[in-house]
Amino acid sequence: MINIIDTFRNIVGDKYAIVKILILTVPAVIATYAQLSGQTAFSTTINIIFGVVFAAIFFETIRRSCTAEPMLLPPFMLPFRMFITLGLTILAAIPVTAVCVGLGFGYFHVMFNYFPDVVQSSITLKVCNFIFSLLVSSLFFASITQFLDTGKLLDAYNPIKVALALKTFIVNIFFFIIQDIIFILIFMVVPAYIIALLAGMNWTNFFVILWVSVCFVTNYLMWADFLGQTKKDSEVY
Repeated sequence: MINIIDTFRNIVGDKYAIVKILILTVPAVIATYAQLSGQTAFSTTINIIFGVVFAAIFFETIRRSCTAEPMLLPPFMLPFRMFITLGLTILAAIPVTAVCVGLGFGYFHVMFNYFPDVVQSSITLKVCNFIFSLLVSSLFFASITQFLDTGKLLDAYNPIKVALALKTFIVNIFFFIIQDIIFILIFMVVPAYIIALLAGMNWTNFFVILWVSVCFVTNYLMWADFLGQTKKDSEVY
């Protein structure tokens, strides 16, 4: 079972990790302030542009975690490699994305037509949606990490490899979510509340936004490392 503390150490202990995290925090802070000031169009533009960058960094970090690269986060001087990884990952993800979308349509069709009582119960529906989301996300990452590990697109299309890895992804993601909720409460929410309290309960204070943004970026990268570690973990079984 992957420990969230280990993923945290892997990320913040990586070479130049703190500098990279702070650089990635800048667009998050800018987009937040733009949204708060009513500049929705500018905020959306920033989110779209840097959303692509964040996606490239995310999948490249997963690849590096899978292949045990000496440097976990993408290096400053080789940014093009992560965009190549993103493009190839999109190709690798086409079949499993189609399957996930099909499962989604089937799920909602069954729920609304055969289990109307469940749909009307908000708590039960949330539980069912969580379970379904867990299964679909596990299927998605069990597929694309096959490619990110070997660099072969066909491995992402191999149903046997994906099926063998699926159980590990389901179990690991479920328990990692629980760990992550605790981690966020302790390391993001509590310090943010203390900073806001010192600022007169001003939740838009610069240091509150900065802290939350740093924690968001760090947590985002931790998930990338976790998925790479889960791919390696699935090979044991």
